[in-house]
Amino acid sequence: MATQYKNAYSTAWDEQPDLLTLDQALDMDMGRANRLYAAHLNRHLLQIYAVLGLDGLDVRAAEGTVLHLADGRQVLDFSTGMGAAGLGHNHPRIVAAERLCHDRQVLDIIKLAPHKLQAALAYNLAQILPDPLDTSFFATSGAEANEAAMKLAERIQTPKGKTKFLCMRGAFHGKTHGALALTTATDVHTGFLLGVPKENVVYVPYGDIDALRRAIAAETGAQGNSIIAAIIEPIRGTACEVPPPHYLEQFAGLCRDNDILSIFDEVKVGCGRTGRFCAFMHEDTVPDIVTLAKTLGGGKRAIGAMVTSRDLFERAYGNRNDCNLHSSTFSGIGETCAVAIETLNTLHEDGLIDNARLMGDYLEARLEALHIKYPRTLLEVRGRGLFRAVRFNFGEDLATKLVDISSNPLFLTYQTVLIGALARQLFEQHRVLVHFQPGARDMLHFMPPFTVTREEIDQLVDGLDSILARGIPDSVLRFVAGNVKRLVSGGRGKG
Repeated sequence: MATQYKNAYSTAWDEQPDLLTLDQALDMDMGRANRLYAAHLNRHLLQIYAVLGLDGLDVRAAEGTVLHLADGRQVLDFSTGMGAAGLGHNHPRIVAAERLCHDRQVLDIIKLAPHKLQAALAYNLAQILPDPLDTSFFATSGAEANEAAMKLAERIQTPKGKTKFLCMRGAFHGKTHGALALTTATDVHTGFLLGVPKENVVYVPYGDIDALRRAIAAETGAQGNSIIAAIIEPIRGTACEVPPPHYLEQFAGLCRDNDILSIFDEVKVGCGRTGRFCAFMHEDTVPDIVTLAKTLGGGKRAIGAMVTSRDLFERAYGNRNDCNLHSSTFSGIGETCAVAIETLNTLHEDGLIDNARLMGDYLEARLEALHIKYPRTLLEVRGRGLFRAVRFNFGEDLATKLVDISSNPLFLTYQTVLIGALARQLFEQHRVLVHFQPGARDMLHFMPPFTVTREEIDQLVDGLDSILARGIPDSVLRFVAGNVKRLVSGGRGKG
């Protein structure tokens, strides 16, 4: 079939390539997969996976919280793609929604007419979110949703002479050029021309309302202030930091009083993870713009959403010449919208947001019990709902006695070794997958699906208890043993 289009002018470089079939790709062993990954993707990232013992993670099937490995092991996923699979893996209602779309041959791509599934999804979001948040733009990621929010704000505010964005120190809003400028959780700016120059960004500490008030005052002159919009994560993602009570109310109020648009980035915690549909709903406040992604895709689809008011959308794009100034080829394709529609219905009809709250409370209680049991090692339990983290006391003198990383480029800090050791032990010894963030290397993060059970939470916490009972040095020594070649190849191994 593939050769029917060839003609006499075919040349050597357009002969039929030696392609892997889908069956071959699915059945590939991890040895070959890793060789291809190193050759054609990112060999340095593969090294990091190997350090954590995850380069051999051969997942042959995934269901709910459980990853079924090729060797017969079952692993609990308490990371879920940094929270993207809020409904768990291959939720039956989401799979059924995709199958229905296939059976009915649903139209995915059309750019010359309205798509009814886009309209339905936007309507559903307007029913869930508080007034006046009733108008949506669909994207394919959280970063793109934040880009859309920034551009809408600029369209409204730059004619007034405003030129700056305000963001929190330690924030993460994405790695596209505009969102990158407002991302300060880690050093991801190096070598890039930022979409918003640093001189056009005002940085303030997270959770400090007086600092926000001072920053606005410093940017205010006779003609008003220079700030286009202020963006915040209702829970700071990298550090799993919940702001003080009523902070978000005060934040939105200050913005409103000073003609600054407020953007709440709910990409990580929205769609139910905190026990409310959005984290800002724990307070009596509404932002001008909210951004969503991750869970909205039901663990199967890439979708983000920027939701604002009809009034603000009209002020930015409210005429035929400007209505398509911001667009995306894959914005709101049919089956993706269908999955998002089913995701929202599943969250509410199956009580998953309530379960996120209940299981989040249970997870918090069990982690707090560990904090009481190991107060010198486990310093703090953070988060809300099913976004939780524990912060450890990692004395560098402990690590330096166990291993020398001074000449090894794979390990930037001793904290990396220590937190990596804990994560690897949870995976290898207790079959639980967790993650940590580059901007907070003293914390383990837990983001299970909203379908998680008490028994699954017990497996995580009992495993962590077992590791802490043996002591951090035991985990580090096991970690060193698993990475001995990497640790000593460029430096001087100890112990």
